[in-house]
Amino acid sequence: MQIHYIDYPELLKGNIQVPVDETLELNDHLSGFTQDCNNVVLNYLSEYNYKNKITTQYIVTEQLKNKFFNLDLKFSPELQYKINLQHFEKYITPPSVPYKNFICSFNGSAHVSRKVLVSILKKFEYFNPEYCSKNFSFTTDMLDGHIQDYVVNDNFYRKFFIANNSEDFFQAKYSFGHNRFDHASNIYTLETKLTQSFLHIVSETMATSYVPFVTEKFLYSIVTQGLFLAYAQPGWHHQIEKYYGFKLYTKLFDYRFDSIENPIERLLELMTMISKFSKLTPIEWHDLYLSEQDTIEYNYNHYFSKNYLESLKQHG
Repeated sequence: MQIHYIDYPELLKGNIQVPVDETLELNDHLSGFTQDCNNVVLNYLSEYNYKNKITTQYIVTEQLKNKFFNLDLKFSPELQYKINLQHFEKYITPPSVPYKNFICSFNGSAHVSRKVLVSILKKFEYFNPEYCSKNFSFTTDMLDGHIQDYVVNDNFYRKFFIANNSEDFFQAKYSFGHNRFDHASNIYTLETKLTQSFLHIVSETMATSYVPFVTEKFLYSIVTQGLFLAYAQPGWHHQIEKYYGFKLYTKLFDYRFDSIENPIERLLELMTMISKFSKLTPIEWHDLYLSEQDTIEYNYNHYFSKNYLESLKQHG
């Protein structure tokens, strides 16, 4: 039996009966995890004392095993491949174009983490509407509330997210007209924006969750042979290296931000780390790119050879 995230409310209200004699397949992000590893769907199944196997797109780490010790929880490489990882296998070699832009970032649905990401990109003057999308609007008061949810000294942190003229930006939408789920086509819409930008800030699904959840978004940079960093859950970069077998760009980037649990502090640390690259020239960006060319080519070949899938199968 398959249950998708749109069905989770119905499951929790008891309108969907869990199967008693077959594997339960849980698709997508399960609405995320709290800092103490609670999850509304898995908590429900644990309290229900569900006995059959449960497959998920999450890597089932020791943390998850210990938290949900009474559930037969299994990571499914096949499910992850089908939903997130297969979309770019027919992509043709990306265009060779010179750098024109510092950062690109693509932000679809209006999750809290995307609101804070586009806000800090704007405040740092890195949000270029030709290369960054924002398909939603919100208010300054809403953003203030989000910041207050995660930090005590919100008056300090809001200075990095909100300017005097931020409201106009928050209300505006910037879209490239791509289809949210048609990644095989979207790559052709976004490829030039990716290849003309020094760095792709991946706006990962539910970056305010506390357990890594890997989607297809970073692969936009892998297949266009570019550099990326993700605003994602803590440990996300560590996971794509350890379990997926992709290499990180350690000659350029300091990944200490990846271990910071608080999502606001993690994002600020990420932005602070990359800010040193912002004043470089396109030629200098290209020189830095060349310093990571071996890793870029490795990741490209790792994807198209499907070696990453073999890495994942060791943990299924």
